[in-house]
Amino acid sequence: MTVTPVGELDDRAVLLSIQYLAEDLRSEFPEVVRTPAEARLVLSSLLAQSGIADVDPEQVLPTEDDALPAARRALEGANADPDTHNRVEQLLSDPPQYEQMGVESALGAAAVLAFLISWLQTKIEFRIHRKDSKTEVEFSISREPADNRVLRDFADVFRGILGISTSSTPIDAGQSDDEQDAIAGRVEE
Repeated sequence: MTVTPVGELDDRAVLLSIQYLAEDLRSEFPEVVRTPAEARLVLSSLLAQSGIADVDPEQVLPTEDDALPAARRALEGANADPDTHNRVEQLLSDPPQYEQMGVESALGAAAVLAFLISWLQTKIEFRIHRKDSKTEVEFSISREPADNRVLRDFADVFRGILGISTSSTPIDAGQSDDEQDAIAGRVEE
């Protein structure tokens, strides 16, 4: 099986691949997120609750110009993830063509947001609580509150995909995770 590197895919194939993966993953999980605005809120909450970055939801993939680079980084990230690697590799061995998609291609940012939410659901359970015009997001792993390190590690992957800078001290590659946490003021629960 010959796998096409993500960097060699044309723009349309990248966006179709992200859309295809989002639909494939979404079929396995309940639909929790209703709109792109809620997807942005979930991702913003993930970054904030993990201590990675404080980002307004509107800053999460704010324009279509941000979608293609994020889609490429998301494909690379999903390919490196053991839980999604086989699906991505299979997809990259035969990238979808426009004719293969059953519906009109979604807007790039919406497709990337849908994929990120679907991918997030492979790792972390989350619930959206809507009450009195207020929306809150709760994350958990196996019905327990999510461990801060697990949230932080996955949030950091998403931060990189979304091209968001951290709101903390830059990381020194020579420091251990515990040293980085101490400098950034993050404490494991």
